[in-house]
Amino acid sequence: MTDEQVWHPHPGPQTVFLQSAAYEVLYGGQAGGGKSDALLYGGLRQIEHPQYKALILRRTFPELRELIDRSLATFPLAGGVWNERDHRWVFPTGASYQFGYCGTYAEALQYQGQQYTWIGYDELGQLAEERVWLYLMSRNRAAAPGLVRMMRASANPGGPGHAWIKRRFIARCPNDGRAVEVEADNNRKVKTTRAFVKATLRDNPTLMSADPDYETRLALLPELEYRWLALGDWDAGAGLGLEELQRDKHLIPVLERVPSHWTIFGAFDWGYEHPFAFGIFGVDGSGFVMLLDTVGGRHLQPPEIAMRVLDRLEALGIARGRLRYTAAGHDCWITDHKTRYENVPTIAEEFAKLGIPLRRANIARISGVQNFRRYIRWKERFALEAKEREIPPRFTICNTPANRRVYECLETRISDPDDPEDILKTDANERGEGGDDAYDMVRYGLASRPIVPALQPAAQTKEVDHAPHFDFQRRKFDRVSPRAELESYFADTGRPKNAAPVVHRLPSRTRR
Repeated sequence: MTDEQVWHPHPGPQTVFLQSAAYEVLYGGQAGGGKSDALLYGGLRQIEHPQYKALILRRTFPELRELIDRSLATFPLAGGVWNERDHRWVFPTGASYQFGYCGTYAEALQYQGQQYTWIGYDELGQLAEERVWLYLMSRNRAAAPGLVRMMRASANPGGPGHAWIKRRFIARCPNDGRAVEVEADNNRKVKTTRAFVKATLRDNPTLMSADPDYETRLALLPELEYRWLALGDWDAGAGLGLEELQRDKHLIPVLERVPSHWTIFGAFDWGYEHPFAFGIFGVDGSGFVMLLDTVGGRHLQPPEIAMRVLDRLEALGIARGRLRYTAAGHDCWITDHKTRYENVPTIAEEFAKLGIPLRRANIARISGVQNFRRYIRWKERFALEAKEREIPPRFTICNTPANRRVYECLETRISDPDDPEDILKTDANERGEGGDDAYDMVRYGLASRPIVPALQPAAQTKEVDHAPHFDFQRRKFDRVSPRAELESYFADTGRPKNAAPVVHRLPSRTRR
């Protein structure tokens, strides 16, 4: 008995998904499109082979309950016997169908040493790390001739895995299920086949008939969730982390000439195996920041990176001396403990020799994200108005080829499920794709010129009233005072101007 005798797929995307000959196939898009059913029953296609083994997964085991309930109602029709302890179906031929869970790389390792002919992952968008999917592929093996290895998954837009799924499937495959040959995501020149089948609610007449109001309820969702779940829009919402980032607001035409009065500075996220990103920024007289261009790559030594940056500055018509500073990640100052006494220069020292001095960036992640969001804001709600007004964003990106890659990185950032106030940390794959290096670079650059929210008048009054003498003493003693302020201090205290020790030493009541 085959899967079609247990369950009949609808014509259209469900059938295309089941019949695809590609090795990896994603069935994704709108909610209610019948993706889970297609995945559940698709694992039955080879149960007539005695050595066939299927594995279906979700992020946690409780999330499998609905799929297990459906299997309990239908798998016995194919002669399946349910083993409650092992969460496994065994069929008369000896074929097996296992239910499991896997949400992290550590949990994926529980399948080490096992092999499955067919592996399916329901709601792959909840899987934050692509390397979990890649490890599961290593468990996908054919135990005997005649078996066809398959990797299958379902997903909706949004969620922790949105960025890597979009890059792996949506960007590389047509949405009609046609298989495409792609190079595997490593440097080993291995070819594989992938396919993407777009799901729509209209493709599931069973749900539309049983619950005709479901589509109406989807229309009540907030805009971002509506575009994800009701429209299946993989381009919507950027990635939650930087929700206000929009291509038509922040990606602007390239400047013909960089104005001479602008401040020019850089930001640098170093990497060798991981990609590096060096951004060249301009700041106008109003404090608006623009990413003029970016230099990126892999497997380059610091002198090679520095020379590329200098070449790019020259191409932009910017003299080397106009680069005011470069905010860089702290790894540029790390010295290997094995070579720290052998006068091996740090990355920062090598850049300084070539005329690009680096300074330590503010690497605080939470405050960096908040500052980033202040820069990209383009709408604002005013207290006396009932609706939002559009305002110019304080950060824009010139539409150069390198900057487009930076923008693609930014728009796919998502919030960290374990710390929603932060952006999820992601590493590039073996081909240098999918990491957050460009995001870190821009974050360093904007953090070097933070936007400090203005205090409300009441808060300002409260701060002054709390310790007025503290503000006075800080003004007088905690920073280097200009000559006029020193003379004012001497006049206030009546002390002679040659009483220098009093100026440079704090009074005992304020010393700390």
